[in-house]
Amino acid sequence: MGHMKLPKPSFKSFFFELIIVFVGVYGAFELNRFQESQRDDRIKINYFNSFNSELVKLSADIQVGQGIINDQLAYLDSAMAAGSKPKLKPLLIYLEAQMLITKAGFNDDVFTQMRSDLAASLSGGYDHVQLVSKMTDNFNEACRMHLIDNEVIEFYDRKGKLKPQFEWYLTDLRNLKFYYDRLYGMISNGAIPATKVVLDELN
Repeated sequence: MGHMKLPKPSFKSFFFELIIVFVGVYGAFELNRFQESQRDDRIKINYFNSFNSELVKLSADIQVGQGIINDQLAYLDSAMAAGSKPKLKPLLIYLEAQMLITKAGFNDDVFTQMRSDLAASLSGGYDHVQLVSKMTDNFNEACRMHLIDNEVIEFYDRKGKLKPQFEWYLTDLRNLKFYYDRLYGMISNGAIPATKVVLDELN
């Protein structure tokens, strides 16, 4: 019985099949990379949308603080200029700047991966927010310690001048005004517009 003669493998056919396998594997890899890229972009978009909302809220909180500080300074300056002796009172100034989204963005390197200059800018802004928040807490604590008493507090001397031990009140209020105004400018004129630019680039 004769043996069946097997066809010799074609080099061209083998090469063609190899190309098909290569294209298939490469295509699957590129598709997976594209999907990962899309997923990363969605994560970044979610981060920056949340970050923008956080900044808008912070800007509104700063404005509330500015209003309280400016009203009190205007009242004190006007009253003292008229020769009155206005009482120094504790103020309800709060700036709870937890900035949770910002912390999460830095922890996950979202900001750093986007642009190093943006990360550096946001880091500096975050530090400034924490500074102003701490200054606000210190002012509130000083008010609780020195302006709340069961006895009547004499804020002025016989000549009608504010006693030296209470000069911190006006000094701290003016410092707070300066830092609140600067922080508001950084957030409203810098961080929020910059964040919107990033979102436009991602979208």
